[in-house]
Amino acid sequence: MKRLVAALTALFTSALSAPVATAQEQQPYPVDTVTVVVPYSAGGTGDTVGRLVADELSKRFTADFIVENVGGASGTIGAERVARAAPDGSTLLLAGNAIITTAPHLAPVGFDPLKDLVAIANVSEAPRMLVASKSLPVSNFEEFVAYAKEHPGELNFGSVGVGSTGHIATVDMLANIGIEANHIPYSGASQVVQAVLSGDVQFMLDAAAIPQARQGAVTPLAVPGDKRFEDFPDVPTLAEAGYPSIRGTGLQMIMGPAGMPEELIALLESALEDASKTAEFTELLVRSGVTPRFLGGSDLQADLEAEYHNYDELLRKMGLKQ
Repeated sequence: MKRLVAALTALFTSALSAPVATAQEQQPYPVDTVTVVVPYSAGGTGDTVGRLVADELSKRFTADFIVENVGGASGTIGAERVARAAPDGSTLLLAGNAIITTAPHLAPVGFDPLKDLVAIANVSEAPRMLVASKSLPVSNFEEFVAYAKEHPGELNFGSVGVGSTGHIATVDMLANIGIEANHIPYSGASQVVQAVLSGDVQFMLDAAAIPQARQGAVTPLAVPGDKRFEDFPDVPTLAEAGYPSIRGTGLQMIMGPAGMPEELIALLESALEDASKTAEFTELLVRSGVTPRFLGGSDLQADLEAEYHNYDELLRKMGLKQ
């Protein structure tokens, strides 16, 4: 009995001293329930990140943050719902950057992506990689560029379809570098990977290529963005290679309807920044298949506006502008 009492006392003392998020520690929030709209079907990467963010914000505020999946039209149906919502903090959006910067150029949407939504913070990014088929006689990015320029119009690249993010990002890259290549569309990422493995297409720019690069089945050449992959320390970024304007990374960010009070935006941004510094939250993001990357609202808004106008021009040149 003495040992039991001692054990219970120790457990109770430990619980009292542990850094548990209590109601007293939670920050006040103007509404009791917040709907986090995820404009994709359940089970995907965006859905997973949205639920992680909702759980994290529920710990930090006096409101319950609940995910609702509103898919369709490349994510723009869910985005429009948030754009039309009351700007009182009761409705937020877990958005991919393509919803804001690409999709509105390809088909009509019922909202202005730059005026009807406001950026709060970026949480993570989905990495992509430029890889080459083993049938191509190159071993790095410099050799790939030299070979492609020596053989204009002879190389093929694959994507999951005309107007897809991978297609647009690859065309953007080729235009920046000055390479002529042929686009071969496929119905799924696995088919594109198989085409690269067989040599039917010579290169691709997509996240689906990363597992094959890890296995040594394809040649990793470069990654978009400004940070190398930890498990590919010798593979340069496109920015390092001299092409900082090439865009090709998928973001997962929190947005709200325009007109939200600046104080509330700052409160949410600060909470997400604090979360991005915790090992638990970042490890959960990594496990879901994304790379943690916090970016504040003003910087994110500026990036989205620049990317929106960049794709407006690019898609006009591609003949894909609606």
